[in-house]
Amino acid sequence: MKKSSLIRSQRGTTLIELMVALAVFATLLALAWPNFKSSIQNAQIRTAAESIVNGLQLTRAEAVRRNSEVQFQLNNTLAGAAVSGGTDWSIVPDDLSTPGTPNFSTAMQTRNGNDTVNARIGAKTAADFTSAAAAGANLPGNITFTGMGRLTAASTIVQIDVTNTTGTSARQLSITLTPGGQIRLCDPALTLAKNPQGCS
Repeated sequence: MKKSSLIRSQRGTTLIELMVALAVFATLLALAWPNFKSSIQNAQIRTAAESIVNGLQLTRAEAVRRNSEVQFQLNNTLAGAAVSGGTDWSIVPDDLSTPGTPNFSTAMQTRNGNDTVNARIGAKTAADFTSAAAAGANLPGNITFTGMGRLTAASTIVQIDVTNTTGTSARQLSITLTPGGQIRLCDPALTLAKNPQGCS
């Protein structure tokens, strides 16, 4: 009697139980995958947008510190390779080799966006939140800050839109610039009157 009960208590799972467990797991994974994929894409869009904002702020601070022009360059590359709307950027100070004529030749900092493969950027010369700029629009582009922290007259980019490679499902974020040098990250899907993260 003791021997038979011991054998029954050591019994493992059957193949049918294992198959049922795998089927339940596969069903749950299939249901969760679209949300998981969208979350990854949204995180990459936010990472790219925050990276650009940080780069712009650093460029402005460096221009004020040096009391000379410093340029933020949107390179239209991704991880160093030519990609329309790529998220790479560089900060390039004026080397002061020719007084009165800025010369931006050597980057002091460069970012390669190899962690933001699903994000794409486009730039606009006028603020407009009705639709996102197409990936690569107005790129490569330069934004130059003066020693007073303002944008130069030659800096025509006033909005940078960060979107998904597919253009669907994931959110869009926008970065706005004012002539006074203010930099703001906002969500065009939100209304500024109701949410401080909104664009307009």
